[in-house]
Amino acid sequence: MHSRILLLAVVFVIAFIVPAQTQTPPGKDAKKLDAQIKEIAGAAEFLRSVPKHFATLQAVDRAKNEVALLIEGEVLPKVWPMAADAEIKVHGWWGSLADLRVGDRVWAWFKMDRQKRPASISMLADEISEQDIHLENVIVEAQDDKSITYKNVYGKPRSAAFVASQPFAKGTAVYVQTAVSPLIPNPSPPQGRGETAPAGAKARLVLDKAGFEKARDQQKQLMRKRWAEDGLPGSVSFVHVFSGEMDLMLDHQAMRWARALQPGDKVTLKAEPPIKGLVKAVQPWRERTQVRLVVHSFDLADLMPGQRVNLHCAAPKDEIDAAVLPPDIDRPRKDKQERIEWFLANIYCTCGVRGDRCTGHFYTLASCNPNACGQPKHMRGILGKKIDEGKTDRQIFEELVKDHGPELLKPHLLP
Repeated sequence: MHSRILLLAVVFVIAFIVPAQTQTPPGKDAKKLDAQIKEIAGAAEFLRSVPKHFATLQAVDRAKNEVALLIEGEVLPKVWPMAADAEIKVHGWWGSLADLRVGDRVWAWFKMDRQKRPASISMLADEISEQDIHLENVIVEAQDDKSITYKNVYGKPRSAAFVASQPFAKGTAVYVQTAVSPLIPNPSPPQGRGETAPAGAKARLVLDKAGFEKARDQQKQLMRKRWAEDGLPGSVSFVHVFSGEMDLMLDHQAMRWARALQPGDKVTLKAEPPIKGLVKAVQPWRERTQVRLVVHSFDLADLMPGQRVNLHCAAPKDEIDAAVLPPDIDRPRKDKQERIEWFLANIYCTCGVRGDRCTGHFYTLASCNPNACGQPKHMRGILGKKIDEGKTDRQIFEELVKDHGPELLKPHLLP
């Protein structure tokens, strides 16, 4: 009896193993799979297809997380929900809806649904942040006692009413924030990428490089205070009530503070009552940061994946927050591959792809589709060679900054 059962078991196993061994050789399968991946990946780069429009900010509803925008070329404003993890840029830094000024010209990215219809706002920047994102100032063409004319980052001339106590000379590189009266329909034709400003537009703010950096520093201090008081924004990605652990994915804006966290740090999730936790692990995930927490099981009972939460933690020292290199630069990593992936999640692509479409320019090089773009593979090769030469992560990072410039360190796009 036992021998018959054993024989049946052997036959059962062979029936599953033998067909697998007689299939196409693994090498050929791998090539076929790679070709299929590349075929799909060719259409996977999404940023180039995202609608990006200039608009006038007509109203802000912080309670509902909504904004009313009058898109240039349209005649009626429309209310748009902000995506839960929408990025907001103010004065060249992170910001919130509270920092935006009604009436200002803004640059909006629209998140689309599967039918390719705009559904919400995924990124909203004031005008001078848009100029900073494009790594270019605007250039003064002319100025009189009533107006200023300048070329925008796309090389198109714009004119706006402007009265300044001190004039800017022709050729001066500046940052310009224009504004129009809110709740007034804009009768001007579609502007695309920089035709004449809407009727009634005025240059509310014109800053030279020093003035812009001062405004950016003020915004940095404002956000530092806000993060200390309100916590770092993120989303619950996994909850395991029975083990007392959870994973939290912190937003792009939290990158520096989040990556300064270390195992053993005490943190608190904003809830009623607050949820105390202990950091178990921290690792970069593209432009975001994954934090694993140990939390009392009952405190996890009401949390669920996708839920938005804020993480309170101790603010890093000023010098760490202001440093060029990442705060976890000297942290040990287990192997070569982990070191390479850490670099890609901390640097931005510096290729010359133009047209507001390179994902790695804005969301770190780790976010580039490696099957549709050669830059991630190229950089992995460079990093692997430097690691094989015995260089530390600090030495490698300093060399990368020297070789590739400041674009390596910040979200940007090329118009």
